[in-house]
Amino acid sequence: RSFSSRFTLSSSTMPICIVVEAEIKEDRMDEFLDMIEKNAIGSRAEPGCIRFDVLQAEDAPNKFFFYEVYENAEAIAHHKEQPHYLAWGAFKESGGTLSSVSKKASGKFMT
Repeated sequence: RSFSSRFTLSSSTMPICIVVEAEIKEDRMDEFLDMIEKNAIGSRAEPGCIRFDVLQAEDAPNKFFFYEVYENAEAIAHHKEQPHYLAWGAFKESGGTLSSVSKKASGKFMT
């Protein structure tokens, strides 16, 4: 796509994006994959969730990236109350991750 086919969003309509980088303990991969699939499916059904992608790194099979896009802060707050999101928190608290870093960003040039 050419740059001209994209659009710039005004600050009042910019979606909020969350990018998570997580490294999963190898012996917890099956549990993680089951949980994150349910999280992605549940998240995509939420009002205000525009996108929820789960990506696996090619160079490290236990490293994943989540790319989440929400309409606004209220949609993120709703997401954080859902059982599928809480399951991710429980997985981390139980020691299933080696690391997990989340970054929040505003949509700027999006298609």
